[in-house]
Amino acid sequence: MKKLRYAKESGSFFSELSNRVDEYLKEFNGSVKATIGFKIKILVMFLMYWTIYAGIFFFEYSTLMIVLSFMALGVLGVMMGLNIGHDAAHNAIFKKRKHNQYLLWIFEMLGTNGYNWVNRHLGAHHVFPNVMNYDSDIQQTSVVKIFPKDKHLSIHKFQYLYMPILYLVYILRWVLYRDFKDVKSKNIGVHDNTNYPISEVIKMIVFKLFYVSYTVIIPGSILGWGFIYCVLMFLVITISGSMLITLVLLSTHVGEDAEFPEPNEDGLLPYSWSEHQVITTADFATESLIITSLFGGFNHHVIHHLFPQICHCHYSALTPILKELAENHGLKYKSERFVLTAVLSHFKLLYNNSKNNVLTPIGEILEH
Repeated sequence: MKKLRYAKESGSFFSELSNRVDEYLKEFNGSVKATIGFKIKILVMFLMYWTIYAGIFFFEYSTLMIVLSFMALGVLGVMMGLNIGHDAAHNAIFKKRKHNQYLLWIFEMLGTNGYNWVNRHLGAHHVFPNVMNYDSDIQQTSVVKIFPKDKHLSIHKFQYLYMPILYLVYILRWVLYRDFKDVKSKNIGVHDNTNYPISEVIKMIVFKLFYVSYTVIIPGSILGWGFIYCVLMFLVITISGSMLITLVLLSTHVGEDAEFPEPNEDGLLPYSWSEHQVITTADFATESLIITSLFGGFNHHVIHHLFPQICHCHYSALTPILKELAENHGLKYKSERFVLTAVLSHFKLLYNNSKNNVLTPIGEILEH
């Protein structure tokens, strides 16, 4: 894999932004870590998750209430991953790294693998976002064509029709397949994944068994569920979580006007590091404090890519500063007002890429 590098910073955008961010952080004694309010939210999320789970055993729920409880576990699990696991991976919650590492176990609790996720997210995605073959988070399977210049398969002709269905099994695939696939992969994007620790393989298997046990096997055994009922409940928890996580992930890098910078023959990317982050990343619903809190600040994704070490509880105050300076320096800051608008933009991208290297306006669909 060719070694890439960014162009040199040519302007004062990032230095000015850093100074303004430092000025804001003085209110918090210069700390970029979590506020006490965010730490309380972590505790509340854990309590809610396990209280909902315990209710399945202690109350005589109807089938509808059991389904709703499992849906809540699926949604809440993703919210915990976005709020807690993501910030912990960036060491953005506590000052001491080891304390953040403790919270990374949230991935294991939810049936996924923290080691693999950190390698994908920090080792590949944040290094070269939206760069084909280097960003493993953007295109995780050949079933969908995200990069316009990626290999075109005949099935891609219909991807804007079938991907809404496949996105529903995103977490199911992650839990049962993707983590195991990563174990055997020599590279995860730009990340060198050779010499995979055997201890991580053992940990992965143990915690996936733990997840399946507490979500399905134990409730099924105690409450007398049949095999099919157990399978259906497992689908409920994974599909409900998949619906939420795809809303979030599809809204940040892969909209209709997304850019996918390409390096030249010498491995030089066309933009500086800070320009690349702004150009390849998008925000959505930044004015909604509710969305910011529930989605762990993912809707303020541009400022996150520029300052990943800062806890997301500060993003609402920092994004307006970013927008102002981006405009002053002629950088295209992308943001959608609503979540669903951002998701629709992604499916416009899928439609455009469904043609063999021919970008077709989504409006042509409406003409036929």
